[in-house]
Amino acid sequence: MHARFTGIVLFVRPHRENDGLVKIFTQEYGTKMFFVRGLNRPNNLLKSQLLPLTENDYVGIINDEGLSFLNEGITRTFFHQVQLDIVRQAFGVYFSQLVDASLEDNLPNPAVYELLTRCLQALESGVQPEIVTAFLEIHLLPAFGTGLYWGSCVICQSTLEPYDMSIRKMGLLCSRHFSQDEFRLRIHPRAMHVVNLLAQVSIEQIESIQLKPETLEEVRRLMDEIYQEFVGIRLKSRHYLDQLAKMEVSIAGISWKKSPENKD
Repeated sequence: MHARFTGIVLFVRPHRENDGLVKIFTQEYGTKMFFVRGLNRPNNLLKSQLLPLTENDYVGIINDEGLSFLNEGITRTFFHQVQLDIVRQAFGVYFSQLVDASLEDNLPNPAVYELLTRCLQALESGVQPEIVTAFLEIHLLPAFGTGLYWGSCVICQSTLEPYDMSIRKMGLLCSRHFSQDEFRLRIHPRAMHVVNLLAQVSIEQIESIQLKPETLEEVRRLMDEIYQEFVGIRLKSRHYLDQLAKMEVSIAGISWKKSPENKD
Protein backbone atom coordinates (compact mmCIF):
# COMPACT_ATOMS: atom_id res chain seq x y z
CA MET A 1 0.00 0.00 0.00
CA HIS A 2 1.11 3.60 -0.62
CA ALA A 3 1.88 5.40 2.62
CA ARG A 4 3.54 8.39 4.24
CA PHE A 5 5.73 7.55 7.20
CA THR A 6 8.69 8.67 9.32
CA GLY A 7 11.74 6.58 10.04
CA ILE A 8 15.33 6.36 11.25
CA VAL A 9 17.81 4.68 8.92
CA LEU A 10 19.48 1.80 10.75
CA PHE A 11 21.84 0.51 8.06
CA VAL A 12 22.45 0.28 4.31
CA ARG A 13 23.71 -2.77 2.41
CA PRO A 14 24.79 -3.00 -1.23
CA HIS A 15 22.64 -5.18 -3.47
CA ARG A 16 23.83 -6.21 -6.92
CA GLU A 17 25.89 -3.58 -8.74
CA ASN A 18 24.19 -0.24 -8.02
CA ASP A 19 21.16 -1.12 -5.91
CA GLY A 20 20.84 -1.24 -2.16
CA LEU A 21 18.87 -2.60 0.78
CA VAL A 22 18.04 -0.10 3.50
CA LYS A 23 16.77 -1.07 6.97
CA ILE A 24 14.56 1.68 8.38
CA PHE A 25 12.93 1.77 11.81
CA THR A 26 9.63 3.38 10.89
CA GLN A 27 7.48 5.07 13.48
CA GLU A 28 4.29 3.61 12.00
CA TYR A 29 5.24 0.11 10.81
CA GLY A 30 8.27 -0.94 12.83
CA THR A 31 11.52 -2.07 11.21
CA LYS A 32 11.24 -2.64 7.46
CA MET A 33 13.70 -3.52 4.72
CA PHE A 34 13.48 -1.33 1.61
CA PHE A 35 14.83 -2.03 -1.86
CA VAL A 36 16.33 1.09 -3.45
CA ARG A 37 17.22 0.92 -7.14
CA GLY A 38 20.34 2.83 -8.13
CA LEU A 39 21.25 3.67 -4.54
CA ASN A 40 24.95 4.02 -5.34
CA ARG A 41 24.50 6.23 -8.37
CA PRO A 42 25.50 9.90 -7.85
CA ASN A 43 22.19 11.21 -9.15
CA ASN A 44 20.00 9.19 -6.75
CA LEU A 45 17.50 11.71 -5.37
CA LEU A 46 17.06 9.82 -2.08
CA LYS A 47 20.74 9.55 -1.18
CA SER A 48 20.60 12.15 1.61
CA GLN A 49 17.51 10.52 3.14
CA LEU A 50 19.17 7.09 3.21
CA LEU A 51 22.19 7.92 5.33
CA PRO A 52 22.37 5.77 8.48
CA LEU A 53 21.45 7.59 11.70
CA THR A 54 19.24 10.18 10.03
CA GLU A 55 15.51 10.64 10.58
CA ASN A 56 13.38 11.31 7.51
CA ASP A 57 9.81 11.60 6.24
CA TYR A 58 9.07 9.22 3.37
CA VAL A 59 6.49 8.34 0.77
CA GLY A 60 6.59 4.76 -0.45
CA ILE A 61 5.03 1.36 -0.75
CA ILE A 62 4.75 -0.65 2.46
CA ASN A 63 4.39 -4.41 2.09
CA ASP A 64 3.42 -6.68 4.95
CA GLU A 65 5.95 -9.28 3.79
CA GLY A 66 9.14 -9.06 1.75
CA LEU A 67 10.73 -5.83 0.62
CA SER A 68 9.10 -2.42 0.65
CA PHE A 69 9.91 0.52 -1.65
CA LEU A 70 10.62 4.25 -1.39
CA ASN A 71 9.45 6.98 -3.75
CA GLU A 72 10.20 10.27 -1.97
CA GLY A 73 12.02 11.49 1.11
CA ILE A 74 12.55 14.69 3.08
CA THR A 75 15.15 15.03 5.83
CA ARG A 76 13.68 15.61 9.27
CA THR A 77 16.81 15.39 11.47
CA PHE A 78 20.35 14.97 10.14
CA PHE A 79 22.24 14.72 13.49
CA HIS A 80 25.27 16.61 12.16
CA GLN A 81 27.60 15.99 15.12
CA VAL A 82 26.84 12.28 15.06
CA GLN A 83 27.64 12.18 11.34
CA LEU A 84 30.85 14.23 11.61
CA ASP A 85 32.41 12.90 14.82
CA ILE A 86 33.82 9.40 14.31
CA VAL A 87 33.43 8.50 18.01
CA ARG A 88 29.83 9.68 18.30
CA GLN A 89 29.06 7.99 15.00
CA ALA A 90 30.44 4.71 16.38
CA PHE A 91 28.15 5.01 19.40
CA GLY A 92 25.22 5.80 17.09
CA VAL A 93 25.91 2.66 15.06
CA TYR A 94 25.84 0.64 18.27
CA PHE A 95 22.52 2.26 19.20
CA SER A 96 20.99 1.30 15.85
CA GLN A 97 22.27 -2.27 15.98
CA LEU A 98 21.13 -2.79 19.55
CA VAL A 99 17.65 -1.41 18.83
CA ASP A 100 17.39 -3.56 15.69
CA ALA A 101 18.33 -6.65 17.71
CA SER A 102 15.63 -5.88 20.27
CA LEU A 103 12.77 -5.65 17.76
CA GLU A 104 10.75 -8.06 15.69
CA ASP A 105 10.43 -6.78 12.13
CA ASN A 106 7.15 -5.29 10.91
CA LEU A 107 5.80 -4.58 14.39
CA PRO A 108 5.52 -0.91 15.44
CA ASN A 109 7.05 -0.02 18.78
CA PRO A 110 6.48 3.69 19.55
CA ALA A 111 8.24 3.49 22.93
CA VAL A 112 11.48 2.14 21.47
CA TYR A 113 11.28 4.56 18.55
CA GLU A 114 11.00 7.45 21.00
CA LEU A 115 13.87 6.01 23.06
CA LEU A 116 16.19 5.78 20.05
CA THR A 117 15.26 9.29 18.90
CA ARG A 118 15.91 10.78 22.34
CA CYS A 119 19.26 8.99 22.65
CA LEU A 120 20.42 10.21 19.24
CA GLN A 121 19.38 13.74 20.22
CA ALA A 122 21.38 13.46 23.45
CA LEU A 123 24.37 12.15 21.53
CA GLU A 124 24.02 15.06 19.11
CA SER A 125 23.80 17.65 21.88
CA GLY A 126 27.09 16.59 23.48
CA VAL A 127 26.03 14.41 26.40
CA GLN A 128 28.80 12.01 27.41
CA PRO A 129 28.33 9.09 24.95
CA GLU A 130 28.94 6.39 27.54
CA ILE A 131 26.15 7.77 29.71
CA VAL A 132 23.70 7.85 26.81
CA THR A 133 24.71 4.28 25.99
CA ALA A 134 24.00 3.06 29.51
CA PHE A 135 20.65 4.90 29.48
CA LEU A 136 19.68 3.21 26.21
CA GLU A 137 20.79 -0.23 27.39
CA ILE A 138 18.88 0.05 30.66
CA HIS A 139 15.63 1.24 29.08
CA LEU A 140 15.88 -1.25 26.22
CA LEU A 141 15.96 -4.27 28.55
CA PRO A 142 12.14 -4.69 28.55
CA ALA A 143 12.21 -4.98 24.74
CA PHE A 144 14.53 -7.97 25.22
CA GLY A 145 12.07 -9.46 27.70
CA THR A 146 14.13 -8.63 30.77
CA GLY A 147 12.89 -6.73 33.81
CA LEU A 148 15.28 -5.78 36.59
CA TYR A 149 14.29 -4.39 39.98
CA TRP A 150 15.49 -0.78 40.24
CA GLY A 151 14.97 1.94 42.80
CA SER A 152 15.23 -0.07 46.01
CA CYS A 153 16.57 -3.28 47.51
CA VAL A 154 14.96 -6.35 46.01
CA ILE A 155 14.87 -8.00 49.44
CA CYS A 156 13.59 -5.28 51.78
CA GLN A 157 12.70 -2.38 49.42
CA SER A 158 15.11 -0.09 51.25
CA THR A 159 16.01 3.07 49.33
CA LEU A 160 19.19 3.65 51.32
CA GLU A 161 22.44 3.37 49.41
CA PRO A 162 24.98 1.90 48.84
CA TYR A 163 23.64 -0.78 46.51
CA ASP A 164 25.16 -3.64 44.60
CA MET A 165 23.71 -5.63 41.70
CA SER A 166 22.59 -9.21 42.11
CA ILE A 167 22.17 -11.08 38.85
CA ARG A 168 20.72 -14.00 40.78
CA LYS A 169 18.08 -11.81 42.48
CA MET A 170 17.55 -9.71 39.31
CA GLY A 171 17.89 -6.41 41.11
CA LEU A 172 19.60 -4.23 43.66
CA LEU A 173 20.79 -5.32 47.09
CA CYS A 174 21.26 -2.82 49.92
CA SER A 175 24.31 -3.20 52.15
CA ARG A 176 22.28 -5.04 54.81
CA HIS A 177 21.54 -7.81 52.31
CA PHE A 178 24.83 -8.14 50.44
CA SER A 179 25.16 -11.54 52.12
CA GLN A 180 22.08 -12.77 50.23
CA ASP A 181 24.22 -13.25 47.11
CA GLU A 182 27.87 -14.23 47.44
CA PHE A 183 28.20 -13.72 43.67
CA ARG A 184 26.94 -10.12 43.66
CA LEU A 185 28.88 -8.05 41.15
CA ARG A 186 30.67 -5.77 43.63
CA ILE A 187 30.20 -2.71 41.47
CA HIS A 188 31.60 0.54 42.91
CA PRO A 189 28.86 2.41 44.84
CA ARG A 190 29.25 5.53 42.68
CA ALA A 191 28.61 3.56 39.49
CA MET A 192 25.66 1.79 41.10
CA HIS A 193 24.20 5.17 42.09
CA VAL A 194 24.52 6.45 38.51
CA VAL A 195 22.97 3.39 36.87
CA ASN A 196 20.11 3.27 39.37
CA LEU A 197 19.51 6.97 38.65
CA LEU A 198 19.56 6.41 34.88
CA ALA A 199 16.91 3.72 35.28
CA GLN A 200 14.48 6.14 36.91
CA VAL A 201 14.86 9.51 35.15
CA SER A 202 14.15 10.88 31.70
CA ILE A 203 17.02 11.38 29.30
CA GLU A 204 16.67 15.16 29.56
CA GLN A 205 17.71 14.87 33.22
CA ILE A 206 21.10 13.30 32.44
CA GLU A 207 22.49 16.10 30.24
CA SER A 208 24.64 17.61 33.00
CA ILE A 209 26.13 14.32 34.25
CA GLN A 210 29.89 13.99 33.74
CA LEU A 211 31.62 10.87 35.02
CA LYS A 212 35.27 10.09 35.64
CA PRO A 213 36.87 7.31 33.52
CA GLU A 214 37.01 4.89 36.46
CA THR A 215 33.27 5.33 37.10
CA LEU A 216 32.47 4.90 33.40
CA GLU A 217 34.51 1.70 33.44
CA GLU A 218 32.45 0.33 36.32
CA VAL A 219 29.19 1.33 34.60
CA ARG A 220 30.40 -0.51 31.50
CA ARG A 221 31.30 -3.59 33.54
CA LEU A 222 27.83 -3.63 35.08
CA MET A 223 25.99 -3.28 31.77
CA ASP A 224 28.20 -5.92 30.14
CA GLU A 225 27.35 -8.37 32.94
CA ILE A 226 23.62 -7.65 32.63
CA TYR A 227 23.58 -8.05 28.85
CA GLN A 228 25.73 -11.16 28.91
CA GLU A 229 23.47 -12.82 31.48
CA PHE A 230 19.99 -11.70 30.38
CA VAL A 231 20.26 -10.73 26.70
CA GLY A 232 23.05 -12.93 25.40
CA ILE A 233 24.20 -10.84 22.44
CA ARG A 234 27.60 -9.32 21.66
CA LEU A 235 27.46 -6.92 18.73
CA LYS A 236 30.45 -6.09 16.54
CA SER A 237 29.80 -2.39 17.12
CA ARG A 238 30.12 -2.97 20.90
CA HIS A 239 33.50 -4.63 20.35
CA TYR A 240 34.58 -1.66 18.23
CA LEU A 241 33.61 0.76 21.01
CA ASP A 242 35.63 -1.30 23.50
CA GLN A 243 38.65 -1.08 21.18
CA LEU A 244 38.22 2.70 20.91
CA ALA A 245 38.13 2.97 24.70
CA LYS A 246 41.38 1.00 24.99
CA MET A 247 43.02 3.24 22.40
CA GLU A 248 41.98 6.35 24.34
CA VAL A 249 43.49 4.91 27.53
CA SER A 250 46.73 4.08 25.71
CA ILE A 251 46.98 7.53 24.14
CA ALA A 252 46.29 9.18 27.49
CA GLY A 253 49.07 7.11 29.06
CA ILE A 254 51.56 8.04 26.34
CA SER A 255 50.68 11.73 26.68
CA TRP A 256 51.18 11.56 30.45
CA LYS A 257 54.63 9.97 30.07
CA LYS A 258 55.72 12.55 27.49
CA SER A 259 54.63 15.61 29.46
CA PRO A 260 57.63 17.66 30.78
CA GLU A 261 56.67 17.35 34.44
CA ASN A 262 56.67 13.54 34.19
CA LYS A 263 60.21 13.10 32.82
CA ASP A 264 62.54 10.85 34.81
